[in-house]
Amino acid sequence: MTFEQLRTFFWVARLGGFRKASDKLGLSQPAISTRIATLEDELQVKLLERSPQGIALSKPGTLLMAYV
Repeated sequence: MTFEQLRTFFWVARLGGFRKASDKLGLSQPAISTRIATLEDELQVKLLERSPQGIALSKPGTLLMAYV
């Protein structure tokens, strides 16, 4: 787990989407997705619930957001 992964997770959760976080952080959307996927793999949990309406924090994601 890196600071950059946590920072990326924070902005995705705070702004409600990968595209908005990519704009905020000046990174490509695939780079944002990769960071989140890697973080989820390392923690072995899904942090975000994805749907056509957008994203929402999962229970583990809510717990992590409290620490971030």
